[in-house]
Amino acid sequence: MNWYKLAQNKKLWIVRSPSGAGKSTLAEQIAGVNGVIFTTDDYFMHNGKYIFDAKRLGQAHQWNQERTEQAMKQGIPTIVVANTSTRSYEMKSYVQMAQKYGYDVKIKEPDWHPDLKTKEGKWNIDFLRGRNKHDVPPEVLQRMIDRYDYNPSIEDILKSKAPWEK
Repeated sequence: MNWYKLAQNKKLWIVRSPSGAGKSTLAEQIAGVNGVIFTTDDYFMHNGKYIFDAKRLGQAHQWNQERTEQAMKQGIPTIVVANTSTRSYEMKSYVQMAQKYGYDVKIKEPDWHPDLKTKEGKWNIDFLRGRNKHDVPPEVLQRMIDRYDYNPSIEDILKSKAPWEK
């Protein structure tokens, strides 16, 4: 069966940006009332508080991928994955799953304000600083911006390799 025809009614939205740009708001708008949102940050929520542990980040990403795949197996028509996804390889497993389960992939970045990005099209740290809900320090935010892969295609994502895959 043609993958495109299978994907016509099922969409995986990958919402990506550095912290503070508006991923959560955009994800909620896309998901509406019938979609589901999966974010790796949810792993670090405990009794309503965000408690980040860098040592558990790999485990958190695996957890998020597993629950995304479960939703795809159930055929939920609108799935939104909202993570920073600064590098193409960070989206690869989601794109591969989407193809396996017949989902069309859409990649979206928040664009609600003209100052989100600089004139050169890079994320604007001066605008983003202090806007995120998890108190991400400016130096961490700058690292996100510095390593950000801008405008990757689905093909770029599928060809991408994590640094440890050399």
